[in-house]
Amino acid sequence: MNRTIHRLEVVMDLGSACLVPRRVSSSAEARDVVEAEGAAVVSGIADEDAAIAFGSAMLGQELVRIGRQIEATKQRATEDGAVVAAQPPDERGRKRYISGDTSLPMPPHNDGFAFGDRAPDRLFLFSARPAAEGGESFLIDGLALLDELAKDPANADLVDFVRTVDIDHSEPNFPQHTFSPILRTTPAGRPQIRHHPYLAPVLGEHEAAQWPLVRRWLEAVVTARDTGPRFRLAAGEMAVVDNYRVFHGRHGYTDPARRLYSIWAWSTSAVEVPTGALDIVNPVPVP
Repeated sequence: MNRTIHRLEVVMDLGSACLVPRRVSSSAEARDVVEAEGAAVVSGIADEDAAIAFGSAMLGQELVRIGRQIEATKQRATEDGAVVAAQPPDERGRKRYISGDTSLPMPPHNDGFAFGDRAPDRLFLFSARPAAEGGESFLIDGLALLDELAKDPANADLVDFVRTVDIDHSEPNFPQHTFSPILRTTPAGRPQIRHHPYLAPVLGEHEAAQWPLVRRWLEAVVTARDTGPRFRLAAGEMAVVDNYRVFHGRHGYTDPARRLYSIWAWSTSAVEVPTGALDIVNPVPVP
């Protein structure tokens, strides 16, 4: 059940920002629904090649690059987690982590956040083999969540911060060298709103004052995850996501046979399209 927050006459339901995406039957319909609502689900995807073909058809002439980035399994999480655990903390004491304990829910995130402007603008999450139990997906519309927060005048400072203040979107020890607000307008005119657990103020004189606002945003997104609806992707189903607008993840599971492919795509309206391979375990920044 969604947690509803009451304060005087204000009622906020942060869980209402969670999407249960509409099911569509064609790439053209998926394109329209994702543009309007942020996400959709398509059925009848036979394999990874078919998933990539669907994404290519959906983006059409706007497609620049598409391909598998991650085969998400319990074993992969354990292996990647061990490598990341050996990486040192950064100068602020922050440390990267990839939890090998898949029984825990994932932090909500936009895929590719470690790569800054090179993150994909479209995301295809193809369920090849769902967990026997658990592992339900969640999608959070970041724009809807900000609108929900704005209902309460007590959040005016947070909403203004999200919209206007440059912060550091880098992962620990992998600086992106540029700063921007949590919500920005891309050069192509698209809104891009972001969340991942490493968001931080820019180092400097305003850092201490800004940490509470960063943490309030992080807490609001996690509250939406924990109180909003979730949905289950069956075998052969694929979530199609606007990665600039929607945060995603899955709830806990233990089945080692679960397998999901995260397919990344860049369109002509992406901020930047990478030319080489992207390694999420060692996301070396562009000089």
